[in-house]
Amino acid sequence: MIFPSTVVIDQGRVFISQCFLAAAEHLGISVQPCPPASGPAKGHVERGFGSVGTLFAQYVSGYTGCHISRRGRRVEDEACWTLPQLQDLLDEWVISGWQERRHRALCHPLMPKLALTPNEMWAALVGIAGHVPVPLKAADYIELLPARRCAIGAEGIRFDYRTYDSKALNGHRQRSTAQDGKWEVHYNPYEPSRCWVRLPTGWAEAGWIHRTLVSRPFTDTAWRHIRTVVEQRAGRAEHEEHLARALDELLRRAGGKTAGTRGQEPATGFGAGPTGVVPQADTGVLGTREASRLSEEEPDQDDADDPVTGTADAWEVFDAHQEAEQW
Repeated sequence: MIFPSTVVIDQGRVFISQCFLAAAEHLGISVQPCPPASGPAKGHVERGFGSVGTLFAQYVSGYTGCHISRRGRRVEDEACWTLPQLQDLLDEWVISGWQERRHRALCHPLMPKLALTPNEMWAALVGIAGHVPVPLKAADYIELLPARRCAIGAEGIRFDYRTYDSKALNGHRQRSTAQDGKWEVHYNPYEPSRCWVRLPTGWAEAGWIHRTLVSRPFTDTAWRHIRTVVEQRAGRAEHEEHLARALDELLRRAGGKTAGTRGQEPATGFGAGPTGVVPQADTGVLGTREASRLSEEEPDQDDADDPVTGTADAWEVFDAHQEAEQW
């Protein structure tokens, strides 16, 4: 993996988001923003987009044009590739196509008149300076996740109509050294069944108290959809349990486990990868207690203005150093 020293960005929301800027700061990457509506300020980026379109995209089966107005009708029914498949094709083209093009700015000191390809220049530099791959640690993956400020109450951490709890939170409930009385909480929008809290001793994982009610992985998109279709008819504790059961029913129908009428099946974009059963929580963890013990009197100040997130496959925190010990 090669980490860039500088990233040139435009005013796109994904680039100026707090999550992106925090990730760049954590990895030691400087961010250089461009003025609004100023293409020449990032000419190499615009030229790169054009090269991708003319050298790669137009040769991909199903290509209709470089503008959204040329998509055509019923494109979902005529799609030729999934996004992961297109990403694999693009990655292969970058290595075997784009980086095999000679560049006049790349030359070897012993062969100054010979233009080299990026792959050839990389091989020459690695032969001189070497290359030491430094994999990310498990804590680095957590550090790069979206973050928010939440209080640790008597019942745990609450946000987005979900309650998270763990034994590791016992000594920090209703306590905080910050002025706002809250803690830094990182979460994965593609696997909302748990979150991580930055404590003085390090990261502590807290599980969703109703995760055992949902038999399949899910994403934040599915959760937000359920929130719009399930009407709140009881207190907060009961409503959260109703949401969990409705989510499980939706995921089961989407997976074909429940018979239904053709044309009435829900969209199957809510799952988060494999359809295996979610592991049960460890015995004795506070997050497994009954929902009836949740407080209905404590308001959830963090339920409003929840950030909009996307969808992808579920994942586990990978620790390369721990994996290396098994070799």
